[in-house]
Amino acid sequence: MTHLPSSRYRRLPAVLSAFALLLTACSVNPATGERDFTAFMSPEKEVEVGREQHPKIIEQFGGVYDDPKVTAYVNRVGQSLARVSELPDLQFTFTVLNDDIVNAFALPGGFVYISRGLLGLANTEAELAGVLGHEIGHVTGRHSAQRYSTSVLAQGLSVGAGILGSVFLGTSEIGQAVGQGSSVYLQSFSREHEFEADTLGVRYLARAGYSTDAMASFLASLQAYSALEAKVSGLPDPASRYNIMSTHPRTQDRVVAATRAANIQKVPNPQIGNRDYLNAINGIVFGDSPEEGLIRGQVFVHQPLDFLFEVPRDFRLFNGTQQVVAKGPNDANIIFSGAQAPAGRSMSAYLTNVWAKNTSLSNVQRIDVNGMEGATGGAVIRNRSGTFNAQLVAIRHSANKVYRFVFLSPAAQTAALTEDFRRTTFSFRKLNRADRNRYKPWRVATKVVGRRDTVSSLSRNMPMPGPKEEWFRILNGLQPGSQPFPGQTVKVIVE
Repeated sequence: MTHLPSSRYRRLPAVLSAFALLLTACSVNPATGERDFTAFMSPEKEVEVGREQHPKIIEQFGGVYDDPKVTAYVNRVGQSLARVSELPDLQFTFTVLNDDIVNAFALPGGFVYISRGLLGLANTEAELAGVLGHEIGHVTGRHSAQRYSTSVLAQGLSVGAGILGSVFLGTSEIGQAVGQGSSVYLQSFSREHEFEADTLGVRYLARAGYSTDAMASFLASLQAYSALEAKVSGLPDPASRYNIMSTHPRTQDRVVAATRAANIQKVPNPQIGNRDYLNAINGIVFGDSPEEGLIRGQVFVHQPLDFLFEVPRDFRLFNGTQQVVAKGPNDANIIFSGAQAPAGRSMSAYLTNVWAKNTSLSNVQRIDVNGMEGATGGAVIRNRSGTFNAQLVAIRHSANKVYRFVFLSPAAQTAALTEDFRRTTFSFRKLNRADRNRYKPWRVATKVVGRRDTVSSLSRNMPMPGPKEEWFRILNGLQPGSQPFPGQTVKVIVE
């Protein structure tokens, strides 16, 4: 008896034909002139994706930095580079994010972002232009479209005709990617794409009349800054979110090689713009913003939300988007967060029936924390790292707001940390007038160097922890052991 082939095998020729067609679905890259595989994201779709993700990016990264002078300056520099790119008619949008992480990235369709943290580190308009030119290069090179299209094709190859059909006939996969959130577009690019973005960025720098050495000089400052930040924090990567080193893994050697590969003529009398740049960023917030809360040594203070608390001396605070974490010795941690307080419930009921309803709590009791109703209870947590004791504390700050501590300690360390954790709990309080006057954001201030000024004298009163002279040199692009010259405009950090 003759057996008919299954539908799975009967579809195979059609699948193979579809793949063959996809492999020819390449477009000419506007920046390089080469043919790239961008079958699943057209230029129109890139703009649509960028517009859809733009408000999500703003929300994820602290909002827009509200300083018209800074915004206008960054936009002017960015638009001058966009005009000399291969996509001068694309409507580029340049946004300054209220984020202290040194960061810059781009979405498809011409949406370019730079953080105020990066602005505080750069020293010249040319360095700013180098960063923006690199991001514009990712847009004009259509790197997101290439990466996305390649990933969709790989997905189709791995799962067969079902996915291939849905991808080939429509845009469902693009819709799924957009639904995953903006993080899908913030992943690091390949080494080849980074090199190409640097090469294109150098091209735009030269066309706009900027110094083409600016990319390398900024990267040197960035690497020194990251190293010092890691040393001061005691962590290899103190940033809790995307930063420019994680999303753009580059080295100075590669940037220099990209500059050579750009094959551009040396710019006569190139723009550097040190003084103009420093005037533009004079007064910009440096480090934590009041809107997100300020870390001042062992104290975390949030003026808009009206509270502060203090952690033990050997704990280090880190401020995230959803919670504040204090890391201590021997894997001890303090985790602080906020939540809506359900109406009509005591804090004891909230603790046992809402927040920790799936946790077996012991010794639950009501407490008073500086006039605010609170409750606390203990639990034992076991994971791969071992056994930890957890002390949970919930405090009603207002009618509809509750703040929460989780104190985690290895079982062998709990007794020694109990008093420290208790002090942190009862340090939580609402702000008084003195607190509001005392805790201010740090800002960048410019200063003209006098004849008697030195790195030591200029950095002495800067408020950040760690080696102040080293901070000063890195923030001003000075080599170790060097001194600023009289008449030079430099940055200092003031409170």
